[in-house]
Amino acid sequence: MIIKVEKPTLRRKDMDAVLQTMADEQIGPGEQTKTFIALLQETLGTSGYAVALRDIIDALTYALKGLALPVDAVVGISALSPNIYETVVSSVGCRTEIFDIDPETGTISFDALKEHGTDNVSALILYEPYGNIPSNNDWKSLGIPIIEDITESLGSVYGERAAGGIGDIVVCAFEEYCTVSTAGGAAISTSDMEIAARIETVLQPILQYIELPGMNAALGVVQLAQMQKNLSRRKVVYDRYRQSLMKTRHQLFGVKDIDFSINGHGFVVVLDSKPSDVQQFASRYEVATTMAFMHTVISDQLDRFDLFPQAIPCVTRAIRFPLYPFLSNQQILQIEKVISHLP
Repeated sequence: MIIKVEKPTLRRKDMDAVLQTMADEQIGPGEQTKTFIALLQETLGTSGYAVALRDIIDALTYALKGLALPVDAVVGISALSPNIYETVVSSVGCRTEIFDIDPETGTISFDALKEHGTDNVSALILYEPYGNIPSNNDWKSLGIPIIEDITESLGSVYGERAAGGIGDIVVCAFEEYCTVSTAGGAAISTSDMEIAARIETVLQPILQYIELPGMNAALGVVQLAQMQKNLSRRKVVYDRYRQSLMKTRHQLFGVKDIDFSINGHGFVVVLDSKPSDVQQFASRYEVATTMAFMHTVISDQLDRFDLFPQAIPCVTRAIRFPLYPFLSNQQILQIEKVISHLP
């Protein structure tokens, strides 16, 4: 049987929590939602304002509204950012400017931002792909607000700074295959009280219609309680894959610094060969793979090496291997063998 690229991390305890919420007839927003928010803030080590919503689109939208940006303001994003960023930024009357990535982290290039200058950039949305987070640059020196999207990096730590430690606003999705899942949902968190007041003001009239339901929150509560256990498993598997990859000529995507502890959200390889050949090879041994960056904001600009020399090879040649806590030891061995013999 082929090993799937993704699989939700759901245990019986998770399902029991949802069933109990249904039995208690508390499936809408309520106490479970409040508990989930409190646990999330505890996990992030933050205080201040936080709200859980039904999807990442709403979370990004209201995070941007919390910044009170002028019409036609420019929001900087990385070349590997998902294309929903452009959709959301446009929906609030702003526009995006795309910057190349830092080849060491896969996140937006701090040097490119510094070189460009931020006089004409009003804010950033910081995408942290597959568990990678920026190196310890002085992001505050940019002088613009940052929305940090930790959907894929929740639980990663660089030195003493965890994912979520850069943003003036932190957003995080909890979709089916995320490190923490509520089967759909997202959160906004900020310790800036001015931003919090603006978000609360625009959300208040409609919050009852878009707040995360209790049934989803109940799942999230159990998932957060199990997060460290799941992360430990992911990290072990990630490290085994990494050692297997060292036997090949291909490159690991993202941070390789000894001070970095990745959450194991995914294992991505930037190939030195044709992706189709590698995917066929993996499939022959019943290991599913997928292109790692299929829906980026530069999907229609893959000829612009003058603008995105670091990001384009990731879009065209990076593939993702299965990595999740429910992989059996036999499956892990099977994937290791495939990785160590990639053509």
